[in-house]
This record gives sequence, structure tokens and C-alpha cells, in this order.
Amino acid sequence: MQSLKVVGIVAQNIALSSIWGMMLGDCANVRVRIFETHKALQVYLRIAPIHLLLCDYQLDDMSCPQLVSSLKSNPAMHTENMQIIALTRNIDRDMQREIGITGIDEVIVKPASPAYVRERALARLALPVKFKRIPARQNSLAKRVDAYIETIETAQDLPSNVVQLFGHKQPTLRPELV
Repeated sequence: MQSLKVVGIVAQNIALSSIWGMMLGDCANVRVRIFETHKALQVYLRIAPIHLLLCDYQLDDMSCPQLVSSLKSNPAMHTENMQIIALTRNIDRDMQREIGITGIDEVIVKPASPAYVRERALARLALPVKFKRIPARQNSLAKRVDAYIETIETAQDLPSNVVQLFGHKQPTLRPELV
């Protein structure tokens, strides 16, 4: 018998939270907790742990990295084994750096179907929790993330919601094959 996994949902839009909650609520061994504000999430985490946090990148008064760093820096919160999935409309270099520094596990670019979000959440919950996260500000992760992001060239003529996969090693187009 598998243990019950708790998924916390914090979103800017109540309707979106309800849809995600409904999609995940039908899954076996998953209990969904929807939080209207980040303060309600913080109160809950003082009492009980959450295995997965599904969070909008930009909340009403703070961003997801700010929320995650405030949660992880407070020893009274049960965040040791919590995984985080953030959802955003677009990704830029500053966001990439913040995500790497705070330890957000996965980013999904919206619009994404609720079924896809459910699939990714269940895949995260199925992973064994092996590693305890080390706060990034106490090691050189922030420097490494900044150095890596600087090696990625900015994409030319791409919409804002497209993330370049190959960095500066883009395949060359051969005119004879076009």
C-alpha cells in the first residue's frame, strides 16, 4: 500500500486552482489542499508537510521563488521533502536564475492542459525523495547558474513563450535541403 501524498496548490486564479484540484483529486493516494493565499500555505506547513507544491510563478504580492525561499528559510515549516512545480506564461534569464537559486524542481509554460499538469504532478510524486536540498545561498550554485545562463545566446525572431533548446549550438540550415 502506497502512502498518501499531499499536493498543495497556490494560484492567482481561484478557478485555475479548482481545475487543478479536481484533476488531481481523482488520483488514488493523492490528497489535494487548495490555498487561496501564500499565508494560508505557510500556516498549513507549520502543521503538516506537503509532498508537492503546484504554484503560479507570479502570485498577488510575491513571486514563486520568493515564496519558496521564505518557506525553506523558516525551520518551523515542513519543507524537507517538498517538490515544487511552477507555472508561468514565459521564461527569461532572470527567471531562470531565480528558479535555479531557489530550487524549483520544474517549470511548466502556460497555457498547459490540466491533463498535462496532472501527468507532470503524478510523475513528480512517483519520484523517490533521495536528496535533501542545500540552500543555494550557502554554496556556489548561484554562481554556477549565473555562469550557465550567460552561455546561452538569446533567441532571435522567436515569440516570448518559446525557450531555446540548443543554446548557441543551433543546427545549421542547409539551403539545398529546404
